[in-house]
Amino acid sequence: GQLSMDEFKLAMKKFRVGLTTEEVEILFKHYDKDNSGSLEFSEFLKGLRSQLSPQRKELAEQAFDLMDVDKSGVLDYDDLKHKYDVSKHPKVRAGEWTAKQALDDFIKVFEGDEGNQDSKVTKEEWMDYHAGVSANLDTDDEFGIMMANNWGIEYIPKKNLEAIMEAIRTKCAAKGGKNPKLVAKDIFKYFDTNNSKSIDYKEFTKAMETFSPNLNPKELKTLFGMFDHDNSGEIEYEELINVVFAKFN
Repeated sequence: GQLSMDEFKLAMKKFRVGLTTEEVEILFKHYDKDNSGSLEFSEFLKGLRSQLSPQRKELAEQAFDLMDVDKSGVLDYDDLKHKYDVSKHPKVRAGEWTAKQALDDFIKVFEGDEGNQDSKVTKEEWMDYHAGVSANLDTDDEFGIMMANNWGIEYIPKKNLEAIMEAIRTKCAAKGGKNPKLVAKDIFKYFDTNNSKSIDYKEFTKAMETFSPNLNPKELKTLFGMFDHDNSGEIEYEELINVVFAKFN
């Protein structure tokens, strides 16, 4: 729905965010992109939560990479023509549109309001679109299930992810007594053959066999991607260890 300036001020007051009237007005104007004097609530939510969590970001990136058949970095008709059957689209069935027109129209959805509607979706547009979707989904499980159903990618439910973390902690506690975190660090360090404090995907999978040998390739890819923030193909294993043992420090 739409929020007027007065409604937005009232909402900020009820949320007790501690902003002055002037600060609230500045915030409202920042999100009122078209200067209409009203604010689309979903756009405001997107602004507040535009940063996808590591797991959500990884899932969105996996979906894009899966759809990007020619690896051009842009999704278009050629990428999706064999993945989506638009023959039952009402306008195609009525003879008003060709299959390409129907698919181009579908692709435009992912360009978002700020896209140029050229039926070509860049990775940035794709991530922005899913940040907006994410803003309306409270839990990672809701987002993950949606992405898995829509795009056929692997999703690790939160309870499974926590089980993987617990397996690492348990294995290290059995080997390291009072300092399981140091054991985890030593294991990852063993596979860090060039002492860079980072490991690539191949090294990561070998290390994870020590902790949790039953993970499937898709789970390993998702878990690795959650910590490969810059998509460099390497992760700093100390960051992963800190996350695993965060509540125990």
